Amino acid sequence: MRHISYYIGLLFLTAILVIGGILFSTLYLNLVNQRTNEVVLGLLNRGNTHRDVLEESFHAETLEHVSLMESASEFTVVITNQKGKILKASHPLTPKMKVELIHTEFQTQRKDRILRAQAETKGFLMTDSPITISGVHRGHVFMFAPETLIQQVVNPLRQQFIQVGIIAVLLSLTTVVLCTRLISRPLIEMERATAKLKEGNLDVDLPVNRSDELGALARSITQLAKDLDFLNRERTEFLANISHELRTPLTYMKGYADILHRPNLPESEKTAYLSIIKEESDHLSTLIEQLMLLARSDTNAFSVERVPLALDQLIISTTEKMRPAIEEKGLQLHVSGEPVEIAGDEIRLKQVLVNVLDNAKKYTAIGEIVVRYGRNETGPYFQVRDTGSGISQESLTHVTKRLYRSEPSRSRSRGGSGLGLTIALAIVQAHDATLDIKSEKNAGTSVMIQWKV
Repeated sequence: MRHISYYIGLLFLTAILVIGGILFSTLYLNLVNQRTNEVVLGLLNRGNTHRDVLEESFHAETLEHVSLMESASEFTVVITNQKGKILKASHPLTPKMKVELIHTEFQTQRKDRILRAQAETKGFLMTDSPITISGVHRGHVFMFAPETLIQQVVNPLRQQFIQVGIIAVLLSLTTVVLCTRLISRPLIEMERATAKLKEGNLDVDLPVNRSDELGALARSITQLAKDLDFLNRERTEFLANISHELRTPLTYMKGYADILHRPNLPESEKTAYLSIIKEESDHLSTLIEQLMLLARSDTNAFSVERVPLALDQLIISTTEKMRPAIEEKGLQLHVSGEPVEIAGDEIRLKQVLVNVLDNAKKYTAIGEIVVRYGRNETGPYFQVRDTGSGISQESLTHVTKRLYRSEPSRSRSRGGSGLGLTIALAIVQAHDATLDIKSEKNAGTSVMIQWKV
């Protein structure tokens, strides 16, 4: 019987090692690919940021500024014209970089792309961000990053996986020993029972029935794995997005701070660069405050103070404060309704209204913004409707997700962080109310906050 327990133990140990090795290898490769893609996409985003700056001002001074912003980094930026002539480079180009540029097609305008280096020119990563001004192809922004950057990310992962692998093997061995004893014990009892039967002793007890429990455990583990996989993907996506949002203002601040260290810099340029640094620091502070608010909502530490509140007075006072900025843009603001009272947090609800009105102002070029409030058949409500660009039906179900923007190419120029509606939804739900968004592309958007009696 001991031989059978040894065979069972060896079989389980082999199966666990094989399955564990496959899972660990798959997870490791996925993480490596994910980290590599993050680095490559970050490099492409970096090039796109420079490209956006150059499309606004394609002059020698701007070329110099872009070059200076990368001069202190480990990346190399190369700016060419539409025919491939190098206009500016932040670092001297290696022969391999020059060879790669020679093999690059310049005549045809392309979208942003990641260029895989040829076999003879390996050693770096390369991206291309074409420059298009008023529909005319003016040049390219090439970004180079050493492959050692990938290794710096991958090597710690490899060490961690080796350590985890050793711990997993030891735990697996211990588990196999324990499981083998649990499996062999019924077999030993069966052997003793047959021995008793052989001796004529019919008093045997074999309460071995584990199929239902093992099946239930398997289903629980499967469901747990699905839940963990979903949470991991959500966390990875959120971290990738927030790292991009934090990196963009920091890149601007660092780049212009480095330029300010240049001697004999004109005072006018110093003032302009300090203004940019101030704007980016304010944007970063706002983003961090919003993240802290969301963190409190996730940990149930977010609360609202419900006190008797005249909702109509809150709306009137808030809209009047925002009216000058709205009308300065050439928009009409109409506010109407009837007196209505609720139990709510004045500061938080004002934050919701300001956010919704600010979105309406940002995305409405011409027309009007209408604010209505009062009480309908369901209960108290207020509604903000605009005649702006609207939201596509594909994006409408995602606009309250964290860091989601339906127009990422224009979100930064409009000052958005992708967290405003997420925070508004959390505040509204804390008031036991609902937030309903209806919109149509190029036909405007309506946001309704509704309480139930």
